[in-house]
Amino acid sequence: MLINLPKMLVLSWNNVIFPPLDSSKIAFRITTVSEKFPELWQTPSDVSRRDSLLNISICHVEKFKFSKFEWKFDGQKFLGQECSQIFRIQDQKFHRVTVEIGDTVIEENLNLPPPRKFWIASIGDSFSSGQGNPGDKWLDESCYRSKLAFPVKLSEKIENSILSFLSCSGSTVEQGILSKNGQLEVLNSLIMSHGSPPNILFLTIGGNDIGFTDVISLVQRDSNIADKFDMRFFFVSHQIDRVAWKLREMNISRVVLLDYYDVTKNDENEVDASCGAFGQVSLSNLKLAEKKILQRLNQLLRRKAQEYGWITVDTSEIFGTRGICSNRSLIRSRNESLVLQGNEYGSFHPNEEAHQLIAMKILETLKEREILNN
Repeated sequence: MLINLPKMLVLSWNNVIFPPLDSSKIAFRITTVSEKFPELWQTPSDVSRRDSLLNISICHVEKFKFSKFEWKFDGQKFLGQECSQIFRIQDQKFHRVTVEIGDTVIEENLNLPPPRKFWIASIGDSFSSGQGNPGDKWLDESCYRSKLAFPVKLSEKIENSILSFLSCSGSTVEQGILSKNGQLEVLNSLIMSHGSPPNILFLTIGGNDIGFTDVISLVQRDSNIADKFDMRFFFVSHQIDRVAWKLREMNISRVVLLDYYDVTKNDENEVDASCGAFGQVSLSNLKLAEKKILQRLNQLLRRKAQEYGWITVDTSEIFGTRGICSNRSLIRSRNESLVLQGNEYGSFHPNEEAHQLIAMKILETLKEREILNN
């Protein structure tokens, strides 16, 4: 009896500090874990795949703080002896989670409702696809769709977000957005599968329709470019109307329209052709193109946004002193494009830093309007 007295005293003291627990009254603490990369809904099969990444924890029980744990999920053992584990569960299905801590066994059947998702869709041209920023690998090389583009960057900042990233380099309204099997047709199939439209839609539109590549070509040899583009502006206006009517038909009312970035400005917020990026374009012709084409297109976009109740994001503060001839340029040069992606197609597009800044600007706008709370 005396020999066993120390052990008895230790047991008694442990029970004073940590009285025996009724494992049936211990509940797991469960939190949603944000994915490192946003969940993508690109096809109806993506929409039908409903699962969640959850952290299931017993760390809040003080008695188990320094214990070793053995976890089982639907009968399958998991390696690791931490007081919490991350599991991927199927929404609306029963899962059995068990953890053994010494002689204590805690188990629970989980049938969790899916966490509230914030669905973002992005349609448009190379501006929103992320052209010029291949990173380690394109998400879709045929569209020059980049994981460094602002739709992805923004999705990473919004909890439980899902992204339908449909923007494609080279797209016009006629060929890419409204065409057969085009971006809005794909988005409509996702809406049909999900049962409701996305929470928000990002739209970049008009640059290819107005013909930015033609602008650069024309200003090298002609100063009367404004007259040559008058009819194109009427055309672009009508094309934006067609997209707006289709979005209304699809019950998509919350649209964020971005104006186009200015590639012409230097560190002093002045149009600058001195760095050679614009070839043989004279400074006077470049100023004319900036005023008569870029500014006019952005004015048209803002008028259309007001007409249809869309939200606009002004990028002028971001690019106002950081055009291609700036010492802190946010625009890809021809040489950078050749090095990064092996061709010139990325030239005159926003770089990775620019996309990050655009994402932050959009996020500020959404928070100001309390859109993320709805």
